[in-house]
Amino acid sequence: MSAVQITFEISSAFRETTPGLNPEQASAEVAARAEAQGAVLPGGQLDAIAAEYQKVSQLLAETGVRYSGTCFGTFDDDGDLSMGTVTIAVQPLAYQDTGVAVAGMTKVLAAKHGTSAEVSTIGLPCGQATLVLRQSPELRMPAEFAASGEDIPIDVAQLQAFIPVPQSAVPGAQTLVTVTFGTPSTDHWADYCELMVPFLQSLQFTPEGAPVPQPAFG
Repeated sequence: MSAVQITFEISSAFRETTPGLNPEQASAEVAARAEAQGAVLPGGQLDAIAAEYQKVSQLLAETGVRYSGTCFGTFDDDGDLSMGTVTIAVQPLAYQDTGVAVAGMTKVLAAKHGTSAEVSTIGLPCGQATLVLRQSPELRMPAEFAASGEDIPIDVAQLQAFIPVPQSAVPGAQTLVTVTFGTPSTDHWADYCELMVPFLQSLQFTPEGAPVPQPAFG
């Protein structure tokens, strides 16, 4: 399997996540970033966001995710606090034709998710991809932060793009690139999509060590 180099352009609203943070370090970093954007986080909300940030930080350290970036603060239209996280991961995948691989993944993922997700095939400048859009209550607000005294489910909106690296870009590639974006701030889904579309369109794959290509967009 040939090593793959991934380049992309992403909004400055996202900042790369520091790997391997403990809970105290994650809380301090979240508070500092929110303060830099003029956002004041109540204690319970700071703890909830910091817990998710620390999970991503540990995932980055433990699994070798290529990139993880987090956006939190406010959107100008309503001033509500918001958070979103994007990751880029790679794993081996045996395939000869990317079109066949994408068709197979689309069929399998559509059957897996049923009506709980929208699964489709899309063409990106970097290659064909399977796109999965879904919303589910994966997060829970701990009972100690809820007036009811019970855990509260929190809807999470998620976008995933599964992209087999074309061998025309990286000869001998047998690599699946998975881009995942998620946010519990579902009211801001449209705002985040405006950031994710150009990001996905900017992805480029080259053999590791090759000169970094110029951005395809921007």
